[in-house]
Amino acid sequence: MAYIRRIVQAGPVRETRKFMNGRIHTKGAKRAPRHLSTPADQIKINERVAEERLRWKINANFGKGDLHVVLHYYRKAMTLDEAADCLALFRRRLKDACRKAGIPCRYIVCTETKRMTNIHHHMILNSMDPDIVAAAWESVAGGGHISFTKLDGRGNHGDLANYLIKETRSTVDRYKEAGRKTRRFSPSQHLEMPEPRYEVVQASQWREEPKAKKGCVLFKFDDGETLRRGWHEKTGYEWQEYFEIDYGKADQKNGLQHTGGKGKERGISSKASRHKRPNKKPEEPPAAV
Repeated sequence: MAYIRRIVQAGPVRETRKFMNGRIHTKGAKRAPRHLSTPADQIKINERVAEERLRWKINANFGKGDLHVVLHYYRKAMTLDEAADCLALFRRRLKDACRKAGIPCRYIVCTETKRMTNIHHHMILNSMDPDIVAAAWESVAGGGHISFTKLDGRGNHGDLANYLIKETRSTVDRYKEAGRKTRRFSPSQHLEMPEPRYEVVQASQWREEPKAKKGCVLFKFDDGETLRRGWHEKTGYEWQEYFEIDYGKADQKNGLQHTGGKGKERGISSKASRHKRPNKKPEEPPAAV
């Protein structure tokens, strides 16, 4: 009798997700009624996987005071190829400007192309003088209005990741219509990408109510709850997840100092660290449903 625990440390956010699969599950584990999987189900799963990875990358590399930049065009009838060329040129010029100014240039960028909205780009960028960004964008033919928003100090920027994945759905669809593929988002080089750690926990059941580790607080989701749960579309097994925030880390610039390294990871009990790990990645539901 066992279940699988996935732990992801992304900046000040520690995500814990518990789930089961066909090989590893507690005795008498209930499953949701089976139904035929549809292409729409797979699209939803793919989006959740992309959202997870974007959330981890944002939380691990950006924090309070960093920028959410939206880049618009003066010319409204931009094609996908023209916008891609303009964005590539802007990224090169922004890197050059940052190099001359002696500051880092870390970012994640994606493109929104909703049917009723003109093409524009969203960029998560490390804190810098907005004039540097504006000058680089204005030097690009077609570069227009720019808006800036500073990231807050909540530590977990999952809402932002969710928004960006939804806004890029139309971009993926338009590329598919043209018989081409595209990436949901493009990061700059050398960004940290947290890797999930899996444990097989020998237990008859999991804790129904999460408890934060010392020095952390449980993150409240939009519904005010600290725990999310559901059933996976394909396996039918239940899952639950919760996030813990270490605001000591969140207060540090960009949340870039993490625990880790060799030996027992901070925040994991010695009992948990003795659980036998699977030899390979378990058959994990790709994302929360």
